[in-house]
Amino acid sequence: MEDFASRFGFDKMHSGNAAVYKLKEQLEGFPAAHAKVDACEEIARCFFQLEQYHDAANWYEAAGKMILAEPSSKPTLKALSALEEYERALECYELGDDDDGFTECSALLRQLERACASA
Repeated sequence: MEDFASRFGFDKMHSGNAAVYKLKEQLEGFPAAHAKVDACEEIARCFFQLEQYHDAANWYEAAGKMILAEPSSKPTLKALSALEEYERALECYELGDDDDGFTECSALLRQLERACASA
């Protein structure tokens, strides 16, 4: 199965900035929530590769928020799915020495872990 970047041709772009710009431009046009989550993850990966960790963290969190906002999923499943996005965001905050972002993301991660554990 090809990944999101390959499917839309972003893996062939030589500039991470070009891929980010193109993804942002197309994000709203993706009809399904999972495609938007995939786009947010890909934007985050581009920022990560550019070592723009704060921006990467924001996009991982955006993916997590989209997962949590999905109306058709059970709350525990949403929390479990969003957990990975917030863990990635936390790593980015740590790499970017963003103490405030790290603290806020850590608190949210603890809430998600409690939600998963109570299931």
